[in-house]
Amino acid sequence: MDNPEMFIIASDILPEVFRKVAAAKRLLRNGDAATIQQACKMIKLSRSAFYKYKDSIFDFSSQERGKIIILFMKLNHTPGVLSDIINLIASNKGNIITINQNIPIMDTAAMTLTVDAKGMDITPDDLVEKLIQCKGCKTVEIVGME
Repeated sequence: MDNPEMFIIASDILPEVFRKVAAAKRLLRNGDAATIQQACKMIKLSRSAFYKYKDSIFDFSSQERGKIIILFMKLNHTPGVLSDIINLIASNKGNIITINQNIPIMDTAAMTLTVDAKGMDITPDDLVEKLIQCKGCKTVEIVGME
């Protein structure tokens, strides 16, 4: 099927194999399992079942769906602040789509950053927590997400 219909279904009505595939994918995504074989063993799922359904089962809140995050930040006007932010996002497998930074006023610059988080290995909330710890980053908030 070229464009399969998508549904949101409560997990408690799904056959156990689907719940196990989702659990194995979570283990892999979170780093609790290093390999598919290890994840399947931990969940008591056959690898053949995992491979059969892995491209059809997605957590509703997972990073597996395409995700665009729009962040609003206030930054100190000091050298290296933006560079640190860009490097942090890149090191977590995010792709920056746009950067809009205003002229600093009283040594503070407002910035809006659009990030493609589809491949990121952390959640948007975790990203915010890491960004706020960057030197020179005063505030970070998610203003939109797709």
